[in-house]
Amino acid sequence: MYLDIMQPMLVMMVLVVVVIFSVSLIFQRYHSAGEGTDIRNYKEYGEPAKSLYTSRYLFSFHKDIDVTDENDNVVYHSSSKLLSFTNETTITDWQDRVVATIEKKLFSLHSTHYIDVVGGKSFELSKELFRIFDMKFTIDELGWTLQGDISNLNFVLYNNQERVIAVVGQKLISMRDKYSIDLYDVNEEVTVVAIVITLENMLMARRYSSSTSPSHSSNG
Repeated sequence: MYLDIMQPMLVMMVLVVVVIFSVSLIFQRYHSAGEGTDIRNYKEYGEPAKSLYTSRYLFSFHKDIDVTDENDNVVYHSSSKLLSFTNETTITDWQDRVVATIEKKLFSLHSTHYIDVVGGKSFELSKELFRIFDMKFTIDELGWTLQGDISNLNFVLYNNQERVIAVVGQKLISMRDKYSIDLYDVNEEVTVVAIVITLENMLMARRYSSSTSPSHSSNG
C-alpha cells in the first residue's frame, strides 16, 4: 500500500525536476570560449566588443575564481579571505596587481557589497527586496542596474542611459560555477569583472543558505 501511494508521487517529482531542467536549458545564455555569443544576445544587443569567462576553483577555501579570455588566458583572479565575516575579496590582474576589492556589508537586508576599483570607482551593489520572479541589483553611485531574467541564469548590466554595458550568462550544469561575460563597453572592463565576481559570490551564498536552511535539512 505504501509503495502504491509513493510511486505516483515519485514520478511526479521526477517530472517536475525534468520540466524545470528543460526550461532552464532554454533560458540559459552561457557560451564557452570560441562558441560566439548566444544568438539571442546578438539579436538583442549586437556583437560584444569582447567576451570573458569565469570559472570557480573546486574545493577552494578562498573561493578562488579565474577570469579568462577567448584564448583561455587568465586575465584576472579573485580570492576571498578564509576567516572573514564580510567576505573580503581581492581581484588581481595577470601581473598580480590588485585592481579591485569587494567587502560585504555585515548587517544588511539588501545583501549590500562595497566595491572599490583601484584608481577608479567606489560604489555599493545592493539587491532589491521583494522581487518574486527575478533579481535586480542597483548601483546608485553609477546609476547602473544589474537586471536578472525570470530564470536568474542571465543578467544584463545597464548604465544610466539604459545602454547595455555587459550581458552575463551562467552555465546551468557544471562542477564549477561558470559564467560568460559579453562586454559591450571595454572601458568598464575591470568594473564589470568586479560586479560579476560579487554577483557570483552572492548567488553562491544564496544557494548555500537555501541548502542549509531548516526546510532543506533533516533532523534524522
